[in-house]
Amino acid sequence: MRFRMMFLVMMGLLAPAVVAQDELPPLEEQTVAEDNSLKALRQVQTYMDEVESLTASFRQHAPNGTVATGTLYLERPGRIRFDYADETPFLVVADGKTLNFIDYEIGQVTKWPVKETPLRALLGNSIDLASLGANIELEPAGATGVIALMAQDSERPELGTITLYFRQTDGFAGDIMLTSWAVVDAEDRVTFVELSGQDQNVSLDDKLWEFEDPRGLAKRRRIR
Repeated sequence: MRFRMMFLVMMGLLAPAVVAQDELPPLEEQTVAEDNSLKALRQVQTYMDEVESLTASFRQHAPNGTVATGTLYLERPGRIRFDYADETPFLVVADGKTLNFIDYEIGQVTKWPVKETPLRALLGNSIDLASLGANIELEPAGATGVIALMAQDSERPELGTITLYFRQTDGFAGDIMLTSWAVVDAEDRVTFVELSGQDQNVSLDDKLWEFEDPRGLAKRRRIR
């Protein structure tokens, strides 16, 4: 936005144009919109800095249409665990540096650096949001009281984007609550995660960020 404004100012100096006054939105409306966006950004920054951990139930909608549920554990910086229910043979764990996808059915572990995944925006703090050039949208699609924050690493757009959705809720950090997020990968496939029944700033066992490596096991089975 800053560079766009600088560009417009330069163009105005080089080639001034006459614009009818009634074509411009009222200055008061512009100011209110900017103030609301800045307030929402400050709320998100407060949330990211003050909510150090949380637990919640999750519902995940995969790009292929399948739905999975389970329990989410999160601890900043960089730690998250998706415990899937209904005997789903997967586990997703990030230990602060590495995001692990464990497939107990075939005995395979896939790893990525957390900083090279869209979840970096969720597992960091307000400084990380700034480095990702996060953008705020108020009440997307007319959803009252919702703040959407979209983040993408401009230097590595192939990593995809993540949009975090917050709802105005008194009594929580920043007076907002994280309710869901959507990840869009490089092939435009969308994974959507909804949260419910969450508790903030709870004490979590360090063992949550560990897992038993299934590679080499004679008998494939899911291990919690």
